Amino acid sequence: MLDPIDLIRLSSSAKELLSGTQARDASDEEGPALHGLDLLVVFSGYLDAGNVSTQLENVLLERLDHQRIATFDTDQLLDYRARRPHLRFDGEQFFDYEAPELELHLLKDQMQKPFLMLSGPEPDYQWDRFVAAVMLLVEQLEVNLVTFVDAIPLPVPHTRPLGVTTHGNAQELLEGLATWAPEGRIAAGAAQLLELRAAEARHKVSGYTLHVPHYLADATYPQAAVAALEYVGAAMDLMLPSEELRESGREVERQIAAQVQNRPEISAMLERLEERFDAYAQEHQARSLLLKPNEQMPDADEIGSAVESYLSDHAQRDDAGLDADDHSALLDSGQLEQKRPSTDPMRPSRSEVDPESLGFVAPEDDPDQDDEPKPDAE
Repeated sequence: MLDPIDLIRLSSSAKELLSGTQARDASDEEGPALHGLDLLVVFSGYLDAGNVSTQLENVLLERLDHQRIATFDTDQLLDYRARRPHLRFDGEQFFDYEAPELELHLLKDQMQKPFLMLSGPEPDYQWDRFVAAVMLLVEQLEVNLVTFVDAIPLPVPHTRPLGVTTHGNAQELLEGLATWAPEGRIAAGAAQLLELRAAEARHKVSGYTLHVPHYLADATYPQAAVAALEYVGAAMDLMLPSEELRESGREVERQIAAQVQNRPEISAMLERLEERFDAYAQEHQARSLLLKPNEQMPDADEIGSAVESYLSDHAQRDDAGLDADDHSALLDSGQLEQKRPSTDPMRPSRSEVDPESLGFVAPEDDPDQDDEPKPDAE
């Protein structure tokens, strides 16, 4: 195997952070350290139903402060003919080539807590070498927790809470959450190999695979992205942006509802999926990640009141010059609990949803597809 380190290109800011030479800011405090942070891993491509990974990468890089730490040599890792990059043509010339980027970023959440994110297209080639390169960074940066997020298509209705399959060795972040935990051999991906190697190296690992309705798997389905943000935020103790996704999602919900209303066969299919889902859910109850034993799930009013109270208290502490770094105080105090993924479909602000992309098409391996109607091709 070629030297894994040759795949990595550190940015100048990363070199300064690692060498401890980063300039101090106006308050004469050092910038965020790179060591001992949590790492979020999201790859687009394989296991990306509903474009969940792409949505997470976009919303976090658009809404949060961030700086690039390292890039990987995509020329050695990607099959461009399988996933061709885009560029523009103005009738005379080509321009604006969108080179694929596989990058490690340092981000700060909405309460200025730093964390790392490795994102971009899943490598097609040199998996062992790529994983070895990532593990070099994990060891060098003394990463605390490695969290993986992806999504798979399943015959579940969009009118019910999104399910999740959990994996990893951080049992305190996983126990009791999975709504479906199958056993068997599956096709591997680079993310699964990285998770395996991280666990073998005795790093703390948590993984969340969201269950996206199979008939929406090829569409941009922000409901799954919102659910992913909830799991990641709870596991990594982060406050992540989801407000715009929730607000814009109302239009997607109307688009789906209109298709269901105008197609009786689709409505009948959904009723059958709901019946099966409800029957299964009665026998397989899952808990909230932050819900303590014997506690009840708070309603929306309770959550809103707790958030307002916490933000008000946080602002007062800032004005008084007190230490407000512990942005998880509200969760730790029990005032606010992790809410199960909502049932409102959303869409990201930078990507419009094509109504035609919401076609109800069952996967080839869906055992119930013969019983479910499909709409005519549009």
